[in-house]
Amino acid sequence: MKRMKMTRRRRTVLIVTGAVLLPALLLRTCREPAPEVNVQAVGREDLVETVPASGVIRPVVEVRISPEVSGEIVEIFVGEGDTVRAGDLILKIRQDQYLSQVDQAGASLGSLKAQYARQRAEVRQARLNQERDRKLYGLNAISAVEFQQSRTELEIAESSLKAAEFAIRSGEAALKEARENLQKTTLYAPIDGIVSRLSVEKGERVVGTSQMAGTELLRISDFSRMEVGVEVGENDIVRIRLRDSVRVEIDAYPRREFRGVVTQIANSAKNMDERFDQVTNFAVRIELLPDSVKFLPGMSAAVNIVTEKRSGCLALPVSGVFTREKETFVWVVGPGRTVQARKVVTGIQDHDRIEIREGLEEGEPVVTGPSEMVEKRLTAGRRVRPSP
Repeated sequence: MKRMKMTRRRRTVLIVTGAVLLPALLLRTCREPAPEVNVQAVGREDLVETVPASGVIRPVVEVRISPEVSGEIVEIFVGEGDTVRAGDLILKIRQDQYLSQVDQAGASLGSLKAQYARQRAEVRQARLNQERDRKLYGLNAISAVEFQQSRTELEIAESSLKAAEFAIRSGEAALKEARENLQKTTLYAPIDGIVSRLSVEKGERVVGTSQMAGTELLRISDFSRMEVGVEVGENDIVRIRLRDSVRVEIDAYPRREFRGVVTQIANSAKNMDERFDQVTNFAVRIELLPDSVKFLPGMSAAVNIVTEKRSGCLALPVSGVFTREKETFVWVVGPGRTVQARKVVTGIQDHDRIEIREGLEEGEPVVTGPSEMVEKRLTAGRRVRPSP
């Protein structure tokens, strides 16, 4: 009986407490001011999705010229900034040692040819001796040993003649190489262009490419075609395709926009051999379309690579979209200005707008900001106050 009385007493206390606190809670909720938010009706817009990047301008074609032979520079016929044509004489290296090598190779080849002539004579004589001994041996005038000796002498002479032939070929190759090295002391422009960099001076000794990398003498660039070299992260590189159009802004020409096109995409990352915790980037080359202004190597450029375009699609500000457990939602304003979360499917986006593919109808009001309110503070059923 006592236990039953205590249970009834507890119920009575809970009912009385609830009767007192519930009105207070409801009153507090009603008095809490509705937050001011930005509300926008879902509308149709044209969206352009881009991948931003930055880099520097450089020539599409730039030839770095290094000598194939080593030596002292005795003449330089161009200066930095000069315009050259393919085949123009640009530089000479001292030829003394290479002239000497040609003379030595020529003399050696002459000696080898003389030796070859003597060897041919010895072969003719050995053949006559062998023919004579063959007749004598048939008449039993000489022994078999003597006949075999003459045959051996002929074989030795013929082998020596073949060796002399190979020696002549080697001598001819050495002479050809010496003459080519002599020609390589005179350098000519390989392409039409402008001398964009001159790295050496008259009297300086240079190393040929036959020894290590060789000394870079100068660079010739074709300024009629310029490009921007940029790096794009691994998450964005998969969206870029060859021939994608590009919007380019150059620091040297403010308030102007230039056009370009993607001409090359790297197949491997630039830093794939480095540590795994570093950002993985891929090199992309963007050729600038011809323009009236002058592009110079080294100018800074910011690019936006256009990866996709959509016309007349449902769109909202990016700030109106939030995620919960890998799903995307928006806050739809309903009757009484209360909000409800609505799951949506998004598409492409530009720098501040995002496409809504599923989940909303044109004209529906959606909370688009502030971002902190959309992502953290709003709850289902909460009343809001649209900003003017």
